[in-house]
Amino acid sequence: MKKIISILTILLLMVGITACGGKNEGETNKADNKTNANTSTSSEASDNGDKVFSGKHFIIAMSASFKNFETVAIDENGKEYYEGLDIDLIDKMAEDMGFTYEVLNMSFNGLIGSLQANRADMVVSGMTATDERAKNVDFSDGYMYSREGFLVQKDSGLKSVDDLKGKTISCSVGTSYEDLARKIEGAKVTTFDGQPAVLQELLSGRTDAMVTDGSLVGGFLEEYPELDGFMLPIDSDLNEGVAPEFAIAFPKGSELVGEFNKEIKTLIDNGTMEEIIIKWLGEAYIGD
Repeated sequence: MKKIISILTILLLMVGITACGGKNEGETNKADNKTNANTSTSSEASDNGDKVFSGKHFIIAMSASFKNFETVAIDENGKEYYEGLDIDLIDKMAEDMGFTYEVLNMSFNGLIGSLQANRADMVVSGMTATDERAKNVDFSDGYMYSREGFLVQKDSGLKSVDDLKGKTISCSVGTSYEDLARKIEGAKVTTFDGQPAVLQELLSGRTDAMVTDGSLVGGFLEEYPELDGFMLPIDSDLNEGVAPEFAIAFPKGSELVGEFNKEIKTLIDNGTMEEIIIKWLGEAYIGD
């Protein structure tokens, strides 16, 4: 009888330990789910086990100061979030390919360095695939064409690139716009961290012109009637060595490139990419 009681006591203790262990495991799972929800900006993509990157979580670097492409916005509760063309593109890719992601926001000048330092899995930030950048990163296929434009004061008399020779031209540091501006004969180029600072330089009269993405020119002219602007001709010699498309940047040798190229092709072929572009840039940009 004593032996039976001892056995029953041991069994009861084992059941109690198992029950406690099950409760702790459940609490851990809940905490993990909460963390994923807070750090990921995509929706429940990891639940789809049949997708190529199901269960994968990527760090995506960007410089969230590029109007219409990636900016920081604030919702009605005062919480910050990211919005723009590139954000819609990432969200659609996450949905189709099954991954979750978080944004690593930084200066544009540090984006490629974040890949080289293994701090990010990719860069999606309105980046053109220039020959110089391709020495340090691998680019995806382009997901949309890029065009450059110039903003000037309305009464400046500056109407074309030829008029900018010997003038002061401002742009964001580390961008392809800086490379382009430095090709203009006699131009004095000043650089700043982010387009808002560049725009302020132009509005204050401290620079003669601002070079930026062509998709922004129309919006700036509507918002600031004191400004004028013009587009860089597609066949301009200044475009030499500058890729005509925006692309995703990956670390050298990344195995992600092939799968993302497949997704980009799908989004272009089924019209989704055009819908995203029209939403943020208007139909005129597609027409050009």
